[in-house]
Amino acid sequence: MARKLPPMKALIAFESVVRLGSVTSAADELFVTHGAISKQIATLEDWFGRPLFHKNRKHMQPTDEAMTLAEATDRAWEMIAETVAELRRDADATILKVIAPSTFAMRWLIPRVWSFSEEHAQISVQVRQTDSLDAWLDIPFDVAIRSDPHAPDHLTTTPFLREKLILAISPRLLLAGKLASPADLPAGSILRAATRPGELEAWLKAAGMSQAPRKAASFPHFYLALEAALAGMGALVCPLETIGDLLFKGELIEPWPHIRVDGPTYAALYDANSPQVQPARTFVTWLSLARRSGAAVSVPVNQRGEEVRIRD
Repeated sequence: MARKLPPMKALIAFESVVRLGSVTSAADELFVTHGAISKQIATLEDWFGRPLFHKNRKHMQPTDEAMTLAEATDRAWEMIAETVAELRRDADATILKVIAPSTFAMRWLIPRVWSFSEEHAQISVQVRQTDSLDAWLDIPFDVAIRSDPHAPDHLTTTPFLREKLILAISPRLLLAGKLASPADLPAGSILRAATRPGELEAWLKAAGMSQAPRKAASFPHFYLALEAALAGMGALVCPLETIGDLLFKGELIEPWPHIRVDGPTYAALYDANSPQVQPARTFVTWLSLARRSGAAVSVPVNQRGEEVRIRD
């Protein structure tokens, strides 16, 4: 839709006069004559059909309505200036392509990557999520984040995060019955994700349970199993680092915080012979720092409302 706006040249002259307090100063700032500024003010007043300054033109005192217009115009100039500056930075920025597993990208990396952009404005990070069945080596990347045990020899590998696996449940499941130990979990209330094999068994072994229940509901992807856990369908073994926010908000609870097992190690991979090696190394260094500087959160962990301090 066409916008009904006053003449831009007149608006620029008007804002300058209000801000500087005189026609002469505005003329100097805009490199035009005193008469040219006066003409633009007259044009703007004709457009509005009312005076924008009080009768004593010597002091160029704007009316209340004119001051409101000047403030709005000033904000508009600021927004335009910020946008132009951002576009110019983007044009000069180095694009760093990062690929990472979907859940890790969504729940750990993306919520933190703003701090990298704040520290390194000259590097623009583009995060692409990958699924477990993706041929990730065929996807163009400068940095790949993987939990695979092996990586191609031509890539430099930097481990930066070792997951801790916990059992998490919805508060509604906790309220459904007394859970003094993992053995008290109702039949059919154990969930598993096909993309994270062996993790449920490892946690149950640490909890003193010999094997997983036969009725454990299986989901093809972890994020689907996580949604089921959030819906109160059952208990799920989760990486603490990627669900810290859900624990903090009380959407999930860790009933037995003394039972935790080591999970996969995430590593950052990049090609040391790539033209992007410098920004890649900068990003990998940041990953390690982001892991070590995780914020502590406080969450309820059991029926008695006790809390445990965890570091994500």
